[in-house]
Amino acid sequence: MTDERPSLGTLVAGITSELSALVRGEIELAKAEVRESAKSGAVGAILFIVAGVLLAMVWLLVTWACVYVLVEVADLPTWASFLIVAGFYLLVAIIFAAVGVFRFKKARGPKMAKTEVQRTKKIVESLPPNTPPVPNKLRNPKPAKESSKA
Repeated sequence: MTDERPSLGTLVAGITSELSALVRGEIELAKAEVRESAKSGAVGAILFIVAGVLLAMVWLLVTWACVYVLVEVADLPTWASFLIVAGFYLLVAIIFAAVGVFRFKKARGPKMAKTEVQRTKKIVESLPPNTPPVPNKLRNPKPAKESSKA
């Protein structure tokens, strides 16, 4: 009776090919997921753009409605109503710009980091020439071990 078991080399070769196929399959799955995710993201971006365009149209229609409300209610000429609405938008834009400039000027940047850099620069400049570097054990001293007193 002959033993038909595969050799160790055959088993290792089979495992290697199966592992290789598994890795290729996982890579293909990842690619498919990325493609699907990209499609979903692109569709979402397109929908946001369409919503933005529609909101711009609504804004224009509301503006025209405000103009015609002024024409009907205040009995103003159409050109005057347009100028009043445009002036209102201009006033709002000026207010937003002023607040934006105020907020922009308020942002100063990393003050503490600048101070530390200047402090370090002064220290380095005050060192005499050819000063050897500080050994690492002095830069980062290990905390002293606490002695337990009983």
